[in-house]
Amino acid sequence: MPIELAAIYGSEYVGAFCLATDKYALIPRDADNKFQRLIEENLGVPAYRISIGSSPIIGILVAGNSQGLILPFLALSEEIEFIKRELGIEIAVLSSAKTALGNMILVNDKAAIVHNDFTKNEMKIIEDTLNVEVVKGSLGGIQLVGSVAVANNRGALLHPLTSEEEVKWVSEVMKVKADVGTVMMGSHLLRVAMVLNSKGALIAPTTTGPELARIEQVLFL
Repeated sequence: MPIELAAIYGSEYVGAFCLATDKYALIPRDADNKFQRLIEENLGVPAYRISIGSSPIIGILVAGNSQGLILPFLALSEEIEFIKRELGIEIAVLSSAKTALGNMILVNDKAAIVHNDFTKNEMKIIEDTLNVEVVKGSLGGIQLVGSVAVANNRGALLHPLTSEEEVKWVSEVMKVKADVGTVMMGSHLLRVAMVLNSKGALIAPTTTGPELARIEQVLFL
């Protein structure tokens, strides 16, 4: 199935611990084999076991697409070398104090929307590494755009306080259909509740039937 309910470490915040693109997925080093199979079967990509700064919260700390990855300064040299060797994609490490990059960047293979605190130099690094247009923005007054929205190369799902004008803007920037929705019985924190690409998704088990239908509709899963 392209969409499946799943948990990791007994937690339904699967998106906090994982990242997926149309080329690869990243999961914690000690994730169990069943979880790795779920990722690979439902998302149709190989899953690589990594850590960032010895931490398993990959989805919070890292942002990326099929072309590249943006890592925080706390990534260890051996972790960076492993990713470069195994994935064969562009890698950049931001030297700033910003570490929760997954919460600050909403990205697919076409564009990225980032937190307003990013400098011009940081935006240039993101643009060059991910090979996409990068613009600043917020959604419904929330600047942590990566925490309240998810996107693949088919659609973008945004938290329900996002205005109609912002939905239209996201659609134009990211070149996909965009609409609003929730997870986990009404939560606006979309990112931590799912790990997805254009082929499928693993989603928090408390997500309701209507929420799943909305996710499937907007993201074309």
